[in-house]
Amino acid sequence: PTLHVSRGRVWRLQHKKQREPLTSEEQSRLDDGRRTFETHLEHCGRMMEMGLKVITGSDSAWGDYQLGNCVYETESLVLAGYSPMQGFVSVTSEAAKALDVADTVGSLEAGKLADVIVVDGNPAEDVNALWNVEEVFLGGRRVDRGSPESLTAVRQHPPDA
Repeated sequence: PTLHVSRGRVWRLQHKKQREPLTSEEQSRLDDGRRTFETHLEHCGRMMEMGLKVITGSDSAWGDYQLGNCVYETESLVLAGYSPMQGFVSVTSEAAKALDVADTVGSLEAGKLADVIVVDGNPAEDVNALWNVEEVFLGGRRVDRGSPESLTAVRQHPPDA
């Protein structure tokens, strides 16, 4: 499922509400968006309880869903009922299996492509550690990820509580 897209809409309206009053139409969209996100989490949780394999994914960046914010999808799966470890596996080995590429990527094993991210923290305990990427290796080669400013600009931030 692409869960964060509905939460992204809610966040956009919440950010606006922090700056200025919302119109009645905007407030209605905000309220509807909150209910929609909660319903999506509930439905996703039911799928998990039924034993369906659910992986982290998104269609692409569009609307209120910015490119580079896939961690929020994994976080949403945890909100829906996955443990942090299940969320982490949903974006690595389970995703590779679902895409039929597990023979080359998705886990650290001899003979695989050595696509690796190094993070500060343990995403198996807290999926938000996936935001703390220190290094990226693609096929065993270090990737230049750009300036710290460009990396910071990509992240969509939740509104203040």
